[in-house]
Amino acid sequence: VGEGGSQNGRMAEILNAASKDNLPLLILTIDNGRAINTFTPDVAKNSDVYKQGEHYGVPGLLMDGLNAADVAKGGKAVIDYIRSGKGPAMLQIHTYRFNGHSPADPEHERGRKDEKAWARAEQDPIKEFEAKYTANGVFTEEELKAARKAILADVKAAVKFADDSSMPPVELAKELEYPDAVDTDYNLKPKPAYTDDVNARTISPEKMETIQAHIADLRAKAEAGEISVGDAINLAIHEEMLRDPRTTIHAEDLQAGSSYDIPKLTQQTYGQIRAADEIIDEGHFIGKALGEAMNGYRPIVELMNTNFGIYGMAEISSAGNTYATTGGQFDMPMTIVGAGGTAPNQALGAEHSQPLHAYVMGIPGLKICSAASPDAAYGITKSMIRDNGPCFLFTPVKMMKESKGKVDLDQCMPLNKAALLHEASEECVKSRNAVTVLTYLHGVKEAQMAIDAIKEEGFDVDLIELRAMKPLDMDTITKSLARTNKVCILDESTKSGGVGATISAVISEELFDLLDAPVKRLCMDDAPVPYAETMEKAVVKRGSDLIEGVFDLCTKKW
Repeated sequence: VGEGGSQNGRMAEILNAASKDNLPLLILTIDNGRAINTFTPDVAKNSDVYKQGEHYGVPGLLMDGLNAADVAKGGKAVIDYIRSGKGPAMLQIHTYRFNGHSPADPEHERGRKDEKAWARAEQDPIKEFEAKYTANGVFTEEELKAARKAILADVKAAVKFADDSSMPPVELAKELEYPDAVDTDYNLKPKPAYTDDVNARTISPEKMETIQAHIADLRAKAEAGEISVGDAINLAIHEEMLRDPRTTIHAEDLQAGSSYDIPKLTQQTYGQIRAADEIIDEGHFIGKALGEAMNGYRPIVELMNTNFGIYGMAEISSAGNTYATTGGQFDMPMTIVGAGGTAPNQALGAEHSQPLHAYVMGIPGLKICSAASPDAAYGITKSMIRDNGPCFLFTPVKMMKESKGKVDLDQCMPLNKAALLHEASEECVKSRNAVTVLTYLHGVKEAQMAIDAIKEEGFDVDLIELRAMKPLDMDTITKSLARTNKVCILDESTKSGGVGATISAVISEELFDLLDAPVKRLCMDDAPVPYAETMEKAVVKRGSDLIEGVFDLCTKKW
């Protein structure tokens, strides 16, 4: 990292976590005196980055990058310290940047010609190394010439290899979107051969007995139709963590089970390394999970509220891009799960009612799902943990404990399929009084409660839960729209840039000939979600709005 980037809050979080867990981590700071093109002292009070670890018991060294031999000695010192098991260390190296920060950086226009001429003469570590060690007799001029010749040959060979290599085919871009195909059957993925052995060595018999009793209790509730969404996810997580010892979990308030018991008993069973209680910064522990995933683990991140994921947008974006930007060399088996959305009468205010599901829709490489029932939450969670790419599951914050139901145990659900929850009668379809309703999260409950009122008016609906939000299940939507020829989207995101906006555009572009009416969008207003119930009605749509929307579509009042 550069010394400019070392001044942000992430450095404190890294130092805290690395010190707390005694991690074998080297923090290497390349200090060229500039944060992009601004002199670092102009934006930072303390440029001695190597001292930032003192508060956390993390030692550091400062080296002059002009002296290659000293840098090698300093590097060996910190690496030996880390490998001895003493924990993390820092190494800051002063150096000089000969080129601009990026190709778009017109350094020649910044009046630095004289400075750079001086730097090439006085700040080149290779020239300094050669001059010093020929002067003291370590190398001869002939030996240096031979070394330069060999090195130059390697460089020329590398350049030739690049020039002779063909450009990647156009089809590769789409192939690198997801490591696993969208129609993968996760039930067919085998568990690791070493699972039982690792579990026996890492989980005591007492802890295994406790967690098996917990699992048995949850499975009994699932079979009786009494399990909640939060408990269904907790059950899926425990089954998958026992199935694959590479699976880890990160969450705030993890020891206490967080808000909805999603990580309940994970740390008590698997220990602090596999089940990490995290500081209150989602970007930090999503970043930790990203690193774990690149190193062969299968991390789960639980967000106490998905709104908090806003603080980890950079890391979520990196997770989505990693498989493609590494040319498919690194999978990213990371699952993010959390309660969110905006229910009517939610009373959580604007900051806790933001539609993160809409914000992340534009991030490439993510598989995004929603689950409004215990069955969907269980099956989707299991599939996501087995997927080799980054997945995000949204669940309805106001239904985490109240929604109960049966679960199809031991079964993974597809990550690319919507669910038809209610089918309009053939009578209403034939009389043109049927509408396709697309919704998700709390909209599922609102729509289900509105069906009887809709039917009393002589209308009916195909109610489709958008469990697969990305990729979108266009086959199910098309099949329904071919029957009804009208569609209403009960959307839990804003009018501008929302999930409904994307779906509406796709339907209009691909299924226009099936439409007898414009797409009806019942979405949140662009205004912040108020806390007061009276004001909230102007922003958040609900079942009563759906009844009116279906009536308008069927009576041509659009």
